Amino acid sequence: MQVHLRPRLAAAASFLCGFRTVADIGSDHGRLAVALLQQSSATRVIASDISADSLTKARALALRCGVSEEQLAFSVSDGLSHLAPGEADALVFAGMGGELIARLLEEGTAVAQAAECIVMQPMGGTLELRRFLLEQGYALADEQLVLDAGRYYQIIAAKPGSGQPADMPCDALLEFGPIAFAKRDPALYPALLRCRDSRLRRMRKAEQRGIVPPQLAHALHGVQELLNIWERERQTNEAN
Repeated sequence: MQVHLRPRLAAAASFLCGFRTVADIGSDHGRLAVALLQQSSATRVIASDISADSLTKARALALRCGVSEEQLAFSVSDGLSHLAPGEADALVFAGMGGELIARLLEEGTAVAQAAECIVMQPMGGTLELRRFLLEQGYALADEQLVLDAGRYYQIIAAKPGSGQPADMPCDALLEFGPIAFAKRDPALYPALLRCRDSRLRRMRKAEQRGIVPPQLAHALHGVQELLNIWERERQTNEAN
């Protein structure tokens, strides 16, 4: 049986090629872990989850797919507590909130700092996650946006850096990704448009109530600034 990943997980998997041992944190039913082995992206995967029931289902999936226990190990644990520094070349956190990922990285600093690469697919909290990474001296290595079942997801790859805080981009870039914006990720422009329109609707409702949250106004301004830069660049290219 071959495991087929939905686009957000397939994108995360594409960032994990070539690492010998990958630790899949919050593995849930194990689809990403099994797919990494089937695609020969990793030699060994350590799948962990706080839920024993989820790992029982992951074991069953591995059995159906012919994946051996030598290739795929399981651990019921919270975060990185089950790993020794250097045990995994790469870490992947897919399908959990950005603030939770940041907390798990902070609690497992020694393990995280010993990894060559950390791949994250947060369900939200991207601004908070990137801010944490840069404050802790991690280096953003790559980013990608993916449309999956009508929703845009972000994939973030980071590497341990100098340990010194890095220069902090503006909040809009922290939210949507300085690398994704710099390389003009094709999925980013429609994602920005959707976000801008959603925030405009919320702003109008807030104005009707006579109370406009400063955070909403700031967030709307930030996404509009990114769109303005992109559109000016597009107009310049068309003129040339």
